[in-house]
Amino acid sequence: MQNNLIQIEDRYSLNYSRDYVWEKLNDPKILAACIKGCAYVDRESPTKFKAVIRAQLGEMHKDFSVDLDVDDRHAPASYVLGSVVSAGLFGKVKGMADVKLKDTGEGLSELHYMATIEGGGLLGKALPLIEGAAGRRVRDFFDKFVDHLEGC
Repeated sequence: MQNNLIQIEDRYSLNYSRDYVWEKLNDPKILAACIKGCAYVDRESPTKFKAVIRAQLGEMHKDFSVDLDVDDRHAPASYVLGSVVSAGLFGKVKGMADVKLKDTGEGLSELHYMATIEGGGLLGKALPLIEGAAGRRVRDFFDKFVDHLEGC
């Protein structure tokens, strides 16, 4: 299986406490609202979520099953959010985001993430071609998350 890797990193200064941001990062409804094309996110356990994402492939719309796992959880400071998107015969895309929240004082915080995306099978071969789109999806998630915080 051929694998290709993409890495993305960013940080956000937030006008919210670290505890508040942590609570929102663990809310399935907010996760679903921030994932482009997400039909739903269900919590299966304190550390596991199941999601369905609808994506367009050319003229075709396809639903993809997504497994989300929270590992290395240190509330309210950090966790690692892992994801596996199953695309059937096309292969899988695995993602990992190391998310850290820092208290910057006076009810403010900073969110920092470092994400890695790895594709296998046909998706792995195509990942270098869609690197920009894949990176935008990750950035879009965190941008929407910050927007969602501001709208709460």
